[in-house]
Amino acid sequence: MKFFLPKEPAFAQHFSDLSVCLTEITQVFYDFSGNFNSSAQYWEKAKQIEHKADQIAHGVIKLLNQCFITPFDREDIYQLVHEIDDIIDLVENAIHNIYLYNLKDKKYFVDDFARFAREATEKLNLLVAEVFKSQKYTPYIGELIRSIHELEDKGDLVYAKSLQELFAEEKDPVNIIKWKDILFILETIMDVYQRVSNTVEGIVVKSS
Repeated sequence: MKFFLPKEPAFAQHFSDLSVCLTEITQVFYDFSGNFNSSAQYWEKAKQIEHKADQIAHGVIKLLNQCFITPFDREDIYQLVHEIDDIIDLVENAIHNIYLYNLKDKKYFVDDFARFAREATEKLNLLVAEVFKSQKYTPYIGELIRSIHELEDKGDLVYAKSLQELFAEEKDPVNIIKWKDILFILETIMDVYQRVSNTVEGIVVKSS
C-alpha cells in the first residue's frame, strides 16, 4: 500500500541519490580544471558517474509508472529528473571533449565555469531537497532560485567576454573551433541549472 502515499519517500531518495551524482561530477570537473592534465582519467571518472546517474533516472521513471499518487505532477517529476541528468551529461561531455580535442593550454574560463557549476550544484541540491521536504513555496526556496539565476547571469558574462577574447587572441582557427565548442557546453550547463530552478519554481507554485 505504500505506493498510494502522496509523499512516497522513494522519490525523495532517488533525487537525493541523483544530487550525490551531481556533486561528484561537478567536483571531478572542478578538480580537473585545477590540474588540467590526465584528462582521460578524469573523463573515466565522469563517465562512471554519468552511468550511475542514468540508472537513478531510470529508477525514477520506473517509480512513476508504479505509483498511483506522486508528490508532484508526473510531468514535472519527469522533467526535473531529465534536466538534472542533462547537467550531469553535459559536464561529462565537457571533460570528454577536452580529452578528445587533446587540449593542453587551459583557457581561464574553464576555472570560472568549474567554480560556477560547483556553487550552482550546492544551491540546486539544497533546492531539490527543500521542495520535497516542504512541497510548497517558501522564502528559502525563493532565495535558492535567485542564487542559481545569479550564477547563470555570471556565466553569461564570462561566456560573452571569453568568446570575444577567443576570436581576438587565438591565432589557430582549429583551436578556435575546439574552444568555442567547449565554451558553448559550459555556458549551456549554467543555462540548464537555471532551467531546473525554473522547473522547481513551477512545481512549488502549483503546490502552494
